[in-house]
Amino acid sequence: MSKQFIDGKFVESHSNETIEVLNPANNKLIGEVAKGNEQDVKDAVAGAVQAQKSWAAVNRVKRADIVLQLAAQLEQNKEEIARIYQQEQGKVYSAALGEVENSINYIKYMTGLAQSNKGEVLQNQVDHETIMLIKKPIGVTAGIIPWNAPIFILMRKMIPALVTGCSIIVKPSGETPLGTFKIAELLQKTDIPAGLVQIISGPGSSIGNLLAKNQQINLISITGSTGAGKSVMEAAAANVKKVNLELGGKAPAIVTNKADIDKAVKYIVMARIKNSGQVCTCPERIYVQSEVYDEFVKKVTDTMSKIVTGDPTSPNTDMGPIINKKQLDSIEKKVQDAVAAGAKVLTGGHIIESEGNFYEPTVIVNVDDDSQIMKDEIFGPVLPIAKFATIDEAIDRANDSPYGLSSYVYTDDLKESMEFTNRLNIGEVYVNCEAEETLTGYHAGWRQSGLGGADGQHGFEEYLNTTVSYLRYE
Repeated sequence: MSKQFIDGKFVESHSNETIEVLNPANNKLIGEVAKGNEQDVKDAVAGAVQAQKSWAAVNRVKRADIVLQLAAQLEQNKEEIARIYQQEQGKVYSAALGEVENSINYIKYMTGLAQSNKGEVLQNQVDHETIMLIKKPIGVTAGIIPWNAPIFILMRKMIPALVTGCSIIVKPSGETPLGTFKIAELLQKTDIPAGLVQIISGPGSSIGNLLAKNQQINLISITGSTGAGKSVMEAAAANVKKVNLELGGKAPAIVTNKADIDKAVKYIVMARIKNSGQVCTCPERIYVQSEVYDEFVKKVTDTMSKIVTGDPTSPNTDMGPIINKKQLDSIEKKVQDAVAAGAKVLTGGHIIESEGNFYEPTVIVNVDDDSQIMKDEIFGPVLPIAKFATIDEAIDRANDSPYGLSSYVYTDDLKESMEFTNRLNIGEVYVNCEAEETLTGYHAGWRQSGLGGADGQHGFEEYLNTTVSYLRYE
């Protein structure tokens, strides 16, 4: 697929360049996409502007019914889509299929919110005057999609945009664009008007920057690294454009002496190896209270050492590859730097020699809070573990980070649970469970983990503007 998706059709890019797409499990070529340029972006924006004007005039419940057709298309093609994402992203099949099924549920949920797209009626101190707050679509939007959850995050940006009456220009990751263009084929089989969804492939440094700077785009939403988010925010500032940023994380997981240790081990390992640790909400630094430290370390090391890493198409595989060689080398460097500084690897700690990009599930102890492995996002299957004495200490250390996306707490004490929930300065606190961003919640980070959020009613309203009407009837 070396074409762009413009105004409901696959058309030749104005660029003659392409981007190769590799399978991270074996680094073999599986496809190519166009490396878009400025003219591609201009064409996409022009079409999105025109399509949005008509779409905004459609009754929002009718809009939702039309958008819901995409869920049926995904249902009919979910196994093929899962295989595409498995090839280009490296997920085990159950995880790839689960992401597609979660996307179907997301469409159903978000289209159901159409009838709750409500404003407010307020009273004024002026006689014979009523104030109405009316919600309107924000207009043309843009979504920059990451490679680690490419279909779900595509839906997370595209579906609320469409249901609220907006159009959207999508830039998929260069690592995982093939599945996005497959979704474009499914869009052609629905009654969603041509031009409402435009798809432009190309580097984020060029295409993403052009979208962020474009005056006709009213909202740009990116899920990606903190560095990428800052670049988008800077480019958008010239036009005072609204930005929605879901960025990096360094999630702490706190295990107290009142925790069910087996449960804590189970959920922390599940979350850490999910997508080979390439999830922004994964537990990235583990704090264990001194009384249960030895028990936890022994059990988590034993569990991590039994994780089967390899070909994601094998039914026996627990964890697939890292997305590319650059990320693989980054994980290796962080671990080796920690070891050089005095940390100790209890299991794993090395690249697996193969034609693909595989890293061993790793447990590392004797880490200092100031070390890179405890401060910077690893984005791989590595668990650095540290010991703490008091609850106050654990909270202070957990909050000592520029990131504030997700956190985990394991304790069977209700008072402790509420204390952590109230005092952790982090967008999400998962108590005695694995991270699973529910459709009805609100996924939003603090500090350098982002601005705005997604999911639920609050995520839906990210795509709406407010007009205030002062209605006097003297």
